[in-house]
Amino acid sequence: MNNMKKIFLGLAATLMLTACNENRQPEAMTSVDSASVVTDLMMSRRSIRAYKDSVISRDTLNEILKCGIHAPNGQNLQSYEIRVIDSPALIDSITQAVVKDNPKIAERKGFKNIFVNAPCVVCIAYDTTYDMAQIDCGLLGENIILAAWSKGIGSCCLGSSARWILDSPSAKPYLDRMAFSKNYKLLYCIALGYPDESPEAKPRRQDMIKFMD
Repeated sequence: MNNMKKIFLGLAATLMLTACNENRQPEAMTSVDSASVVTDLMMSRRSIRAYKDSVISRDTLNEILKCGIHAPNGQNLQSYEIRVIDSPALIDSITQAVVKDNPKIAERKGFKNIFVNAPCVVCIAYDTTYDMAQIDCGLLGENIILAAWSKGIGSCCLGSSARWILDSPSAKPYLDRMAFSKNYKLLYCIALGYPDESPEAKPRRQDMIKFMD
């Protein structure tokens, strides 16, 4: 990571942590160009699928997750629940359980665990009785992802990992250990870790945006 990126990430981290302070009131920011920092943060983010073994501290994870739960959500129902797994042993046990029922998963090149080999995973569940809950979970996840990136921590949204856990009889004990509340169901996971790759941006479909006159 070059010096410019370090400076950028430092500015972004300051901005994100300030924004996640629930007691902070909106005010003009003169020390940094906040709009530029946020835009650069969003445009530089990439899905990371190769991670270093470095551990993310619990303090850092709590700061990231605090930003997550300050995302907008319908009627302020906060219709999501979060479980964080950062134990290598537990990640390995869940992986072994899933692979037992679906051995082909382990045939993937460089396979170590079902969370794209990340050292930490955030599991997000939604309230099945609220029709906007999945949207709330998406907003929550975006805040988590951007807050993580502001600290130099990569991420990857994982729908398949959640499906594997839900569909695997051998993984049910671990799903039960997550102890989600009644009517809550695992929706997706977010892998977190310090990047061990620098992928290029993939093309985006600008034609998907249309203005109505």
